[in-house]
Amino acid sequence: MSDPLAVARALLAQVGVALDADAPAGDVAAALAGAEATADRPTRKEIRRALYRLAQSGVSVPAAPVVPAAPVLGPAIEAWVSSVDGRGDRLAWIVREQPSGALVLVAAEVNEPAGLRDLRVLDVTRKQLRAMRQRFQDEASLTLVAADWRAVDALVVEAQARLAAPERRLDYGRVRARVTTLPAQAPAELTSSRVHAPDADERARLVAESATLLAEPELRTWWPRPDETAPVLAEIRAIRESPLVVSKAQQEERLREVLARAMHALYPAAAMARRLDATAFVLAETGRLEAARRALAVAATLRESPTADVPLLQALAFQGLGTQLASAEAERRDERSGALVLTPGELATAGSPSRPPRSRG
Repeated sequence: MSDPLAVARALLAQVGVALDADAPAGDVAAALAGAEATADRPTRKEIRRALYRLAQSGVSVPAAPVVPAAPVLGPAIEAWVSSVDGRGDRLAWIVREQPSGALVLVAAEVNEPAGLRDLRVLDVTRKQLRAMRQRFQDEASLTLVAADWRAVDALVVEAQARLAAPERRLDYGRVRARVTTLPAQAPAELTSSRVHAPDADERARLVAESATLLAEPELRTWWPRPDETAPVLAEIRAIRESPLVVSKAQQEERLREVLARAMHALYPAAAMARRLDATAFVLAETGRLEAARRALAVAATLRESPTADVPLLQALAFQGLGTQLASAEAERRDERSGALVLTPGELATAGSPSRPPRSRG
């Protein structure tokens, strides 16, 4: 008989869940249990068999979540959320089954910290709903994971409340009655039962490793945008090209100060803590437990110490700015390749100051 752990790892690879090769058996079981919710029916059967065999071999397998009955609600209500993108946006879907069997989909786009950005109400079939989720996965690499609908509803209510003067199209209260008439819960960020909040000792290690989160596809859009970095790049160029005579050490110190300010401006602590908590939920629900712990550790650190130097944020700001600066300077050199007058920065690298610069052509 084949090794249950090897079978479980093969299934994880089949459904596209990345897990370290040396991950313990308990993490493999948790990841497999998390993958079941988004798998197709044949794969779900294989996952359940694999989890049963893992349990039989002595591996601790997470219990299937119990969905409490709510007869006062009538037909079922479901919800899904996505991870947060580089602008702070995420999708929040709430679906209510109608007595006829048709579905009402309330699709919201929620921003942290700006609030509700978009709201649509669609009548869909179950097949159309699956196709929409699959299209987001295939075309945008955006995974929507199942979540407690009451918690998702509370997030959308909170997002609308942040708007000073919401337009009619963003009036969630107006369309919410098609989903539920129950009072909304107090808003709270989604948490996964598959991962625990790291303690203080564990947090230090996880924060130190946090730059590895950039390998996760959910963070691929978190790099700073050119419109955000333009003032910072202008300040860096001004320091480099200043006609004032300053030592290299002084110039580097000024650049470090600019970069530190830029990191906190581009990635404000409060917003990033909330975005990382939201991302940790998606990471955990898709079986990437160690990555989820790192995200939770950074979020907790930023809430306690907003000015902390976090490797993840340093990598995003410094590498992002460095790449954009190198690109801008390359374009600028091309544009000035025939210029007769050099800037102070160009003079500093043009050779001996005792000779006139050669004409460049």
